[in-house]
Amino acid sequence: METGLRRFLLILLICGQGTVWAQQGPVAAPEGGLVEPVVERSEFDESLIDSDDFELIAVFGYISIEDFGVNSLTGLSLAYHVNPHVFVRATGLRSEGDRTSFETLTGGAPLLTAQEREFEYYRLDLGYNLLPGEAFLDAATTFNTALYVSAGMGTTSFAGDDRSTISYGIGYRLILWEYSALYSEFRNNVFDMDVFGENKSTSNLEFTLGISLIF
Repeated sequence: METGLRRFLLILLICGQGTVWAQQGPVAAPEGGLVEPVVERSEFDESLIDSDDFELIAVFGYISIEDFGVNSLTGLSLAYHVNPHVFVRATGLRSEGDRTSFETLTGGAPLLTAQEREFEYYRLDLGYNLLPGEAFLDAATTFNTALYVSAGMGTTSFAGDDRSTISYGIGYRLILWEYSALYSEFRNNVFDMDVFGENKSTSNLEFTLGISLIF
């Protein structure tokens, strides 16, 4: 009798599974016989800069004025992004020339007055983004970056005269948010100077950092 009871329970189990299968029906494979995986795409909080944007950049750093030492530098730039690759920028910076080695060693009268040592220049640059890229803060946050070159012309006021200046350099930009970016830049400013009685072309190296407001 025990054997018969086992057979009866087994028959009920098989019948129950068949009923469930009949109600649900077989699982149909997609066309082609492949099961496509469902992958959720990660959303990145990515900083962007649109074309046709203006930037106001606060600049600070150092400039090596040839024969007049390394001096602190401050100023402002206004940039206009024509497209994601090209931008134009107007810049005004101020510094002050130090004593020359000749003045320091001889102990004689200064070559320039305090007003003549004031260093100001204004330039207009054209820039091009060479290597746009990305910097990742974590798995979900990325910042747009760019290595760029720029060149331009302007006027330098120093040693009692206004001097035509050619300027060129390379820089790196990291866009923090849609409305702000960080800059670092290395440039050379070339102009003629005749403080020592002989007119010569001088190279005045500049390193700056900047933070911008994009609008």
